[in-house]
Amino acid sequence: MQVDLLAILGDAMWILVLATIASSSRRLSQALPPGVRLPMQWSLTRKPAWRAPQRLAFTLMVGVPLLVGLTLSTIARDPRIGPQGDLIVFLVRAVVAPLHMLIHWGWMRAVARTLEAEGALKP
Repeated sequence: MQVDLLAILGDAMWILVLATIASSSRRLSQALPPGVRLPMQWSLTRKPAWRAPQRLAFTLMVGVPLLVGLTLSTIARDPRIGPQGDLIVFLVRAVVAPLHMLIHWGWMRAVARTLEAEGALKP
């Protein structure tokens, strides 16, 4: 069995991203009182368009990057893609992982600002 260094580096990158997402989600959840519904999408007027319960919101915001990362990890280990495919998949993983982290941080920032304006955050 051949060790694929690019697949391992890609996995390490995703582990760091998912750990960052999970820990920042946990930190935000500790600042929320129970029962607060989190904004998931904002309208053009910068008002929350729809909200989700905390458990669903955090599950989606951690689960989607996890599923994307696992899918890309599976693709990276496909022996049919060859060396050029390995490099392309690694580069895709190197771009998509930080994008998920930035999207998550942007969402958390918007949630914190919205809930703070509504007086729903713990001091």
